[in-house]
Amino acid sequence: MVTQRRRSLLSGNSPPSSSASSFLQLLTLLTLLPHSTHAILPTAAIDIFLPDTAAANAITLYASQASFGGPVAEYSQRFNHFTEAGSSGKSRINGVGVVPTFPPEGDGYLCNEADGSADYSSKGSSNNNLDMTAFYKSALLVPRGECSFEHKALSAQRLGASAIIVYGTLGSRYSLNYTNSTDGADDAKTRDDYTKEDVVWPHDKLDFDCDFGKANLPETQLESLDFGKMPGGYNAQNDGMLMGKSENNLCVKYDAAAAGENSFVSSCKSQRCLVTGNKTTDDSGAVKYEACCAWDFHVWLYGDSSISKQAEDVTIPAVFITMQESSELLDMVRGVQAGGDPIVLSIYERSRPKYNASAVLIWAFGVFVAWIASYHSSVDIRRVNKAIVVQRELNARNDQEGGEGRQRRGGQQQSRTARPRSRSNSPSSNGDNAHGSGSSALEMSSNASITSPEQASERTIYQAPDSSSNVAAAAAIATQHVSPASNEESLELTAAHALGFIVMASTSLLVLFYFKIYPIVKVMYAFGCSGAFAQIIVHPGMTKLCRKLKWERPLQYMNWLSEESATREALRGGCKGKCLNCLWSFFGPITPIDVCAMILSYGVGAIWLWVAFTIPHPDTIVFYWVIQDLFGLCMCMLFLETIKLNAIKVAAVLLTVAFFYDIFFVFVTPLLTKHGESIMVNVATSGGPPKADPSWCEKYPYSADCKGGDPLPMLFAIPRLFDYQGGCSMLGLGDIVLPGLLLSFASRYDESKRLMGLISGGSGRVANNACLDAGGGARNKSSNPLRRLCCCCCQNGYFGPVMVGYAIGLMMANMAVYIMEMGQPALLYLVPCCLGTMVYMGWRAGELQDLWEGPRVIRAADALMYGEQRVESADEGDQERCALEDGMENEEEAELT
Repeated sequence: MVTQRRRSLLSGNSPPSSSASSFLQLLTLLTLLPHSTHAILPTAAIDIFLPDTAAANAITLYASQASFGGPVAEYSQRFNHFTEAGSSGKSRINGVGVVPTFPPEGDGYLCNEADGSADYSSKGSSNNNLDMTAFYKSALLVPRGECSFEHKALSAQRLGASAIIVYGTLGSRYSLNYTNSTDGADDAKTRDDYTKEDVVWPHDKLDFDCDFGKANLPETQLESLDFGKMPGGYNAQNDGMLMGKSENNLCVKYDAAAAGENSFVSSCKSQRCLVTGNKTTDDSGAVKYEACCAWDFHVWLYGDSSISKQAEDVTIPAVFITMQESSELLDMVRGVQAGGDPIVLSIYERSRPKYNASAVLIWAFGVFVAWIASYHSSVDIRRVNKAIVVQRELNARNDQEGGEGRQRRGGQQQSRTARPRSRSNSPSSNGDNAHGSGSSALEMSSNASITSPEQASERTIYQAPDSSSNVAAAAAIATQHVSPASNEESLELTAAHALGFIVMASTSLLVLFYFKIYPIVKVMYAFGCSGAFAQIIVHPGMTKLCRKLKWERPLQYMNWLSEESATREALRGGCKGKCLNCLWSFFGPITPIDVCAMILSYGVGAIWLWVAFTIPHPDTIVFYWVIQDLFGLCMCMLFLETIKLNAIKVAAVLLTVAFFYDIFFVFVTPLLTKHGESIMVNVATSGGPPKADPSWCEKYPYSADCKGGDPLPMLFAIPRLFDYQGGCSMLGLGDIVLPGLLLSFASRYDESKRLMGLISGGSGRVANNACLDAGGGARNKSSNPLRRLCCCCCQNGYFGPVMVGYAIGLMMANMAVYIMEMGQPALLYLVPCCLGTMVYMGWRAGELQDLWEGPRVIRAADALMYGEQRVESADEGDQERCALEDGMENEEEAELT
């Protein structure tokens, strides 16, 4: 777990503006999008082709598959049986196409073989009276009940069927307590004198739930229902009086709630009820029987261990459809006229995307977050660099207009500061340079009288006697664009911090694994990220909107919460003075924009938290995962803005320890835990998958055993697109911020070089010697496209190549997930790619020593940016001077103040 430091919303320095309006419009659109998910169980589909029906007009039902038998056809083969016959486009039987039919007469449940009263095998005597051609290449429609699913499938296979479709019925929820009429008789399943006392009634919660609809049936109405018919003890004619929305359904007619939101029609989704067997007596003495809403979900067809697999194995596919789906199918089958074209069914596997697009999206999003967060961490230096360049362009324009224009736009002193000063170059550096023109030669000869080559070779990095005006001007620009308060809450990591960081992360991970306090994490994440959301997006967006609309009032400080007002009221005493003084001490000066940003940000966080606690598996809701990822982005940006690395040495310690930390908690902990669980994966999924049966969780998603499996809000998550089985691709925040510290260091190092180069009068272009073609015309002479591409990345500093290394490392981690089919520690791939790239480039450029100990150019830039105008004087030798000069476009830009 990554610990993150949070900055106050009302700090003295406002964050930079961002294009938040367009993003908020997109967020609103995504929030309003409907999102539906299918249960995991129905993995097959059944297309119903009526006579004279084209392929595009098929009626589709979803079905769950069996754990035994053969597989259904692939999705690409679903139309193999279909041919166009003129304009009618009739369907015919071929390939996966099958005609539905019913079990043999006298064996409606297809369980006679299981009872031993029939034998449908090739040697069986029961085949003598059967027309086997009626079942050949057909799909047998068999009601659930009386025997196991696999027994039914085996009998269908022996009859010659190509598939079996088991459908749910109300009668399958009832059974009889079979007993012989007398001790010596053997008529338990043939006698016809069973009564209601012999009925085994449905089970509460498993078959029905009275909380979703209840009726009290009079005893006279119950007498019209037959529960003693053989076989099974339930007469299928009862269905007409126990299903539907009209008053033909006894549960609608005698609804206990009568009307309203809790009525049977509005509460019971199946529109079917089961008589529970419980009876009550009302005040008038009338006996009434309880009937409740029946569950109607897909079930998984389990195998039967009592069947010997050595004798014969089931090879035909077996699927299950619900009572509602079976009603639709049976009505169509029975409605076809005899002798006409039959209904044709196509049973196939439901469509799933061949490739997981969300894995590509999570990779792209992770790279984007790492880039924007590390790029944003050096925004202060970049802002000053831009201001210096703009000031220099203005001064150059003033030089062309004349002395009067220069005085009007900044004065003589600023003009001298920003204008590039003439300097001499050593002969060796000018030998191949393009200074052969007359004007350039004149300038060089003029410069030679000012600075001799001997003097130029003695210049140090951080102190030039004639550059004090440049430093003062740059410091003035930095004061205008950067507040020193913006650096007050930043923290520079040391090796001790790095080790403590990993210890705290390991402790937090273990606490979450053993104590399961995931709700606390959600609360901390919601309110912690709401502040980051306000700073990074909401406050800058609202500020930019007010300035664009020229609303000045919301940007002004509130007078009633000024220091003067708070002090005055505190001196007067009373509750008002104490409250104002407390608010002033905690918030400082605030504007209406600050208040609105806080209300909006924490309001979004509160809604997100409400969704997280009230809706099971909220990661399927667009609003939830979009806001979670947006919060994570803001937290990463704020983290890298606050926590800084100033030396590769600290980065090496942190990333190396994190490297082994990630490997240990992903790969090693399954060998140490009781149930072989990976602690990292377990915590990332909020305790692992639900413990309860999927069918139970579909009925009762709020049950304690059905919780779990949702991504913990310490990571980015994108649901799998167009996949009915659900799931999501995940990337931990630690895989962003830990390598992001090194990316932020590279970004700040490059920008600090640009700042020092601009102060010395150079162009501000940064280069390094890591690329062999990184200088002059040699770069353009390379004929290798890959070499030119590498040079293009290398010539602008370290940030670009390290960013490319991060993208490659993250891509390798995603590929490893699918190759190995298990979760991967991303740092296993990110650390070598990022740290290795930085070290190699520093070694090739001759700057590794400076980068390892902490570049002085970063310390000089920080001192100049945040209020310390006198940059430390250092003449530790020529090694650091050479390292810095190699990082500039030419030696002229290496003269730093």
